[in-house]
Order: sequence, then C-alpha cells, then structure tokens
Amino acid sequence: MKTLIIGGSGKIGQKLIAHLSKEKSDFRVMVRTQAQLESLKSQGVDAVLGDLEGDISEAFNGCERIVFTAGSGSKTTPHKTLLVDLWGSIRAIEEAEKQGVKHFIMISSLKSDRPLDGPEKIRHYLVARNLADDRLIRSSLPYTLLRPGRLLDEPATGKVSNKFDWADATNTTSVITRDDVVAIIAQVISLPEYLERNSIIDVINGDISIDKFLSMATIEEAVA
Repeated sequence: MKTLIIGGSGKIGQKLIAHLSKEKSDFRVMVRTQAQLESLKSQGVDAVLGDLEGDISEAFNGCERIVFTAGSGSKTTPHKTLLVDLWGSIRAIEEAEKQGVKHFIMISSLKSDRPLDGPEKIRHYLVARNLADDRLIRSSLPYTLLRPGRLLDEPATGKVSNKFDWADATNTTSVITRDDVVAIIAQVISLPEYLERNSIIDVINGDISIDKFLSMATIEEAVA
C-alpha cells in the first residue's frame, strides 16, 4: 500500500521520510517547490509537486494511505493557519474521499478538541485543528487522528501515555519527542488492524511502550 506524506518538509515529515526510507516502505512525498522536489529525488525518494493552496490531485494518484503532517508553522500569521492547517487539511480529506483512499492519518494536536484549554498563544491554531479534525471524523474515510502534546527535539524515549493534565495550560509537562511521534506513525502504518477502525489517540511521553500503547489505544466510532 503506497503512502502519501503531506508535509514532508516539516520536522516530523523529514524524520518520517528518513524512517520509512530505512524500512524501504512504499511512499511518496508531496512538496511545494522544485528545489524540494529535486532534493528528495536525488535521495531516491518518490516526490511530486503539490500545494495545499493549489492543485493536489496528482499527488494522490495511486496512493491508498495519507499521512497529513503539514502545518503553517509557529512563525506564520493566523491567515496562513486558516489556509494551511484548516483549509489545507479539509482539501486533503476531500481529495482522499474522491480518490478512494483506504486510511487517512492526521497529525493534529493535544487539546484540539477543547481549544480554550490549550496555551493561549496557539488557541487560534487549536480552533483550526478542531474544525479540520471534525471534518475527518465526519468523512467517509477510515482514519487515525493522532493528537500529540508539545513537540520536543530530543532523543526518542520509546515510552508514551495518554494521561495528561488538562490544568497544564502551557503544556509544560504534556510533551512528546518528535522521534516518538514518528515511531507511532510508522507503527500505525505497519499495523493492518488500524485499516479497519477509526482511532483518536492523545499521546505524550510516559511509561508505556509504544507497542503496548497502540494495542490499548482507544477506538472511537465515526460520527454518523
């Protein structure tokens, strides 16, 4: 099953590309610029041009799974958050529906289901994620909605949990390494049972191995 990675130039996307390349997985990366395209192709990676603010249909051709890890970034304006994190997500979901994608993995954010409980400075982003996540849940697609805590550039721990403190308004303790997020995504891709169910997974670093955690992950029924 070929996987399309949307957001390959981001930190999680780059780490996921490296991981899947090492595992010799069948995947493609959608990128915005010719320079990004040429760089990936020089590494032997299947890459195609596509822009979440433009045409994306060609990138989806022949792909049965989507990993959406794109984002406008913390240094952009709320305007870009609307165009990329919200509208870009929705456009990708709708294109996946059109093309009969079998599994959509969305990388969202902890507390996106309750944006006003998140850090004040990113509440506009959490609102955008909330609406995009809701569109995925209401779609016809089998999905995994992964909602990690604040992301850290530290070595993987291999240990996670879904027990976090809602009162931690700045997400001081609700954190997870990007490497651990990538490990979770890679395992979800490799586990056939995730193709047959809809899952919403809140995750931070903790004391449970990723293997065990995914076997215990809460299964959510899609909203009719």
